[in-house]
Amino acid sequence: MKAILFHVKPFLLCLFLFPLFGFSQISTIWLKDKAVPTPTTIDSFVLVWNSHQSSYAKLSEQTKQWFYWTNYARKNPQLFWDSAVAPIVIAFPELSGKYSASLKEDLYKADPLPFFSLNPSLIKTAQSHATDIAVTNSKPSHNSSNGDDFVFRMRKAGIIHCAAENISLGNHSILLSLILLYLDIDLPALGHRKNLQNPNFSDLGIGVSVLRDGSFFSVQDFSCTQQH
Repeated sequence: MKAILFHVKPFLLCLFLFPLFGFSQISTIWLKDKAVPTPTTIDSFVLVWNSHQSSYAKLSEQTKQWFYWTNYARKNPQLFWDSAVAPIVIAFPELSGKYSASLKEDLYKADPLPFFSLNPSLIKTAQSHATDIAVTNSKPSHNSSNGDDFVFRMRKAGIIHCAAENISLGNHSILLSLILLYLDIDLPALGHRKNLQNPNFSDLGIGVSVLRDGSFFSVQDFSCTQQH
């Protein structure tokens, strides 16, 4: 994959919900408009796994990228740092600091994690939430425009045990979006990172919408295997 240029308002808004404890936080990151370094070699093992998921063909190109890089990071956390995170931290020095240092430490000591499987119910609720925020021109939030919160949306999707949600707003490469969630700059609880690295989460749904200003609103919904 070639480096991707992004041309945007110089900000990224990231939020997370860690529903077990019922709180959310927000972080705003300012970045210069420049090329985003991206690994040039595609991991065929990840790509084959992803493409064999029953819902994969229905994903948009943006959600396919989210799925690829999310599982790429799970397969080999140390390689994810070396090949993807480190070059971006070098390209964007404003990302360097204690959060990048702690992420490197976490990824280097982390064992490989099982790949996420696509969950049709989570895909539907993630995309519905992303579309709702875009169509109603609502402020990006874990709450829908009608007031439905994350817990309600999960229960409506049939998810009753261990779930979480990451959302992000920006207009840039998908890989950079994911890495900013991993970094969790100015979010000491590291909620995004914990969701992405949680070994108990097995299922994933992703939704992406384009807001009126051209920025992308992305939703990642996670859950463990449901025991009914």
